[in-house]
Amino acid sequence: MTKITKVGMLGLGSMGQKHVKNLLELPNVEVAAICGSTIDKAVAFSMEYTGGSARAYDSFDDMLDEEALDAVYICIPPFAHNGQVEKAASKGVAVFIEKPIAFDTTTAERMTAAVERAGVVSLVGYNYRFGGAVQELKRMIEDGRAGVPTLFEGRFYCNSLHSPWWSDRSRSGGQVFEQAIHIYDLALHFFGIPDRISGFTANLGHLETPGYTIEDTSVGSVRFRSGAMASICASNCAVPTEWDCTFTVICSKVTARFAHGNSAEFVFTDGETPVRQRYETHLDGHAEETRSFIAAVRGEGPEVCPIREGLLSLRLVENVMQSADDNGRQIAYVL
Repeated sequence: MTKITKVGMLGLGSMGQKHVKNLLELPNVEVAAICGSTIDKAVAFSMEYTGGSARAYDSFDDMLDEEALDAVYICIPPFAHNGQVEKAASKGVAVFIEKPIAFDTTTAERMTAAVERAGVVSLVGYNYRFGGAVQELKRMIEDGRAGVPTLFEGRFYCNSLHSPWWSDRSRSGGQVFEQAIHIYDLALHFFGIPDRISGFTANLGHLETPGYTIEDTSVGSVRFRSGAMASICASNCAVPTEWDCTFTVICSKVTARFAHGNSAEFVFTDGETPVRQRYETHLDGHAEETRSFIAAVRGEGPEVCPIREGLLSLRLVENVMQSADDNGRQIAYVL
């Protein structure tokens, strides 16, 4: 008899909705429990997405105590983390957690230690890592085809106010924490451990916007232990309804220009003349990360992007913001 993997969901926003839909597409997976801020919201969510089969909760502790779960998805804003990961891990429940994994590295370190101490599977929702073109460049760096990694240049440009909590730095951490962290994480994914970081931020276009206390313009510079470097810019003053998350990676044997995680032009520069190659896939990064997570929970695949990766990227953006708060002072990255 095939074992059913039972999953609980905490957080009923856009990411919770996306993950539930992807889970329901997988064989032998049951979304067994739903936890929201109110029981009415949880019941409505369960009815809409599972036909009411998932039990509804307004207490994460009760859900963990009453359900025999194999895994939980934690899809709540960074300010709302107050021990959910640690409690799940202590009960032997695998954890999928959305980025950023916490509001500060002290909390993230505690969460990471709990998961690693319990030995449970974890995955951080860096869906950009699961793009086909991103995975291809990662393979090329690892097997030497790309040559020496030298420079990462990336951007996250948009123009949106999002939910009220997002534009409040005391609750979200800001655009660097909440959005551009995807791009910083890719630089870390390709180049390894950072060495020195500096950053600048400003609110230039939203001074008159009520409740807007985060940056809308930022630049971060990173030098990695390998000597490679990164420059990452973010803006919330760009074109409305457009999301520009493009990036370029330059290695000694290939320059990779990414339109997004699934689409890149690889220009091979180790011959007499450059050779250009388009790399196009149509993978759904969110679906791929869920497929990978469930496989790892079942022991059918490797643990990809575990919670320690979320700690490393969180520390990187925290350093960028610390530098910016101190007029661009260079920060040493400490593991």
